[in-house]
Amino acid sequence: MLKKFTPTQTDKINNERKIKVWSIDDIEQYEVNPELFVVGDGHIMKGKDRLHLITGYAGIGKTRAAISLAHCGALGKPWFDYEIKTPFKTLFIQTENGKARLKHDCEGIFDDLRGKVFFADLPTGTHFNEEWFREEIKEIIKRQSIGMVILDPWTNVAPDLNHKEYNKAVELVLDCMPDEVDKCPAIVVVAHLRKPDSGGKRKRGADLMHEVMGSQTLTSRSRFVLVMERANPTDPQDDRVVVTCAKNNDALEAPRSCHRRGRATFEPVNDFDWSEYDEGVKRGARATYTLSDVVELLNPEEEVSSAEWKQRASDALGISQSRFYDFQSEATSRERVIQISRGRYRRPAV
Repeated sequence: MLKKFTPTQTDKINNERKIKVWSIDDIEQYEVNPELFVVGDGHIMKGKDRLHLITGYAGIGKTRAAISLAHCGALGKPWFDYEIKTPFKTLFIQTENGKARLKHDCEGIFDDLRGKVFFADLPTGTHFNEEWFREEIKEIIKRQSIGMVILDPWTNVAPDLNHKEYNKAVELVLDCMPDEVDKCPAIVVVAHLRKPDSGGKRKRGADLMHEVMGSQTLTSRSRFVLVMERANPTDPQDDRVVVTCAKNNDALEAPRSCHRRGRATFEPVNDFDWSEYDEGVKRGARATYTLSDVVELLNPEEEVSSAEWKQRASDALGISQSRFYDFQSEATSRERVIQISRGRYRRPAV
């Protein structure tokens, strides 16, 4: 037989709580605080419940992109494809780079960063699970009027945790942020991608969002995910980087662009051949290739017509016509291939 239910004091308090609803009028009349918009049209925003993610393979330039974000935020200049809506000060929470590396990365922009960018000195690493550490970070944010906190990399916060512990790590990071809405900064996390499987098809663009090292908690909790990848993964000398907005919960646009990586800056590549890039991925062919790949389609001392050479490039590499002619011109100018008459070419002996 069931016992008769007798309400306790706690039950009475809970019964007084009401689940509120938003009417269409509430939504129509809602005005977003413009000071919460930091980067883009809602791509990166201030708020204690928001994470934003920069991810890519090792060596792609994620830390440079993060420093570039801080630099652009200090000056109010566009970052990649995104306008800076509200200039901000930045606090880096990182343990990978010492003063020597940071000096190298910030060379030439010290005056722009002075008084606007700060790095937490963490000789013993991060201690988000300890209250004193979270309170110290919170105090620095308030004292310096920090508008953005960048954690670089996430593996130093949660090196090897399961799904439940990842969620706890995220909550501990969020607990470092001030409770006051006007003092809470935007939070950006830098994360590595898992090493690609050499035997499988290489993922590109937005698909890489699902390759973040560790739990998928990070991408699911993030409101914005920016993926960085090499425009030509086979050529280490190619400093072009493709930047893709893979997720944007609070914005309508998901831009994609190519930039040339500098020490602390990224310059747009306006003539990047997107049709060739996308067509190569669609065919399952290599999306990028080098001059040597095109030259070596000819045997030493072999003479071929331009049309035959172009057909070989299309069949073997999935290369577009315009890109082939660029390589053909470069090959002849470097004398890797000799033009012996109009429309006929010969590769010299090795």
